[in-house]
Amino acid sequence: MYTIKDNLPQDMIAAFLQSKQLASDEQYESSLCLLENNQIQGVILYEDSLWESQMLNKQVMNVKQLAANSRGQLKLLFQAFYTARQAEGTDFIFVRILAEDIGAMQVMQQLPSSYFVGSLIKLTKPACLYGENAPFELSAPEPEDTDEICRLSQDAFTKSRYFQDPYLSHEEANRIFQEWTRNNVNGRADINIVAKQKGEIIGYLQGLSRGEEFVLDLMAVKPGFEGKGIGYHLLADIIEQSERLQHKTITAGTQLHNVRAIRLYERMGFTAAQSFYYYHLWPGRKAK
Repeated sequence: MYTIKDNLPQDMIAAFLQSKQLASDEQYESSLCLLENNQIQGVILYEDSLWESQMLNKQVMNVKQLAANSRGQLKLLFQAFYTARQAEGTDFIFVRILAEDIGAMQVMQQLPSSYFVGSLIKLTKPACLYGENAPFELSAPEPEDTDEICRLSQDAFTKSRYFQDPYLSHEEANRIFQEWTRNNVNGRADINIVAKQKGEIIGYLQGLSRGEEFVLDLMAVKPGFEGKGIGYHLLADIIEQSERLQHKTITAGTQLHNVRAIRLYERMGFTAAQSFYYYHLWPGRKAK
């Protein structure tokens, strides 16, 4: 007989995840667990996504981790989670699944109003120096550059999950990235770089420090300036800065179908580390 319980002790959950060879240090607010004879058989870690909820004027939830001993157990647990979100009026749930977890993907695809909204490949490389000079100016942005940098994010991320969701408008998706960019310029990012040519901003890159790891967050190149090496020199500059700050590794992420970006990262020495599939679930809607 299975039972489902909320918010079991974190050490029990960590032990279960470790037995599945999954990261147990994921930060989360709440948990839902499937038990049999007081032993965990499956777990979902989740939290409210407050910033997305505010930006989209919707109640958004983010599943941080999910795992079970079998596909049937995961299906049972996630159906209970989905039903609870329906009752609470959650608009949509974001779920990220390891690409090799076929069972979890099958569970997601069988749920009503479930949409595959993209994929992500995570790439890494050691910090290093390139020693190349860019044919344009690279610098930290000035305060007066903020609005122009945010405008550059317009339509720059159309391969992202927000643009692939049938219930999110083009305008809503763009607003997410413009405000994300603005927050990074205003202090969320540890390093902001802009590329300028004759005073005109033609690209930007933002990155976050995570202990010994440096994470490349957002990058955009102005339309009409693609293929001119702007992305390469922005990346080289921020990687060199992270090396001087004694980060050991650089991490980047992009959609699996963004072949152009993947080729650039590979050219710069990045190698694939993990791949994920993304789903948005809309508990209160009928599938299109």
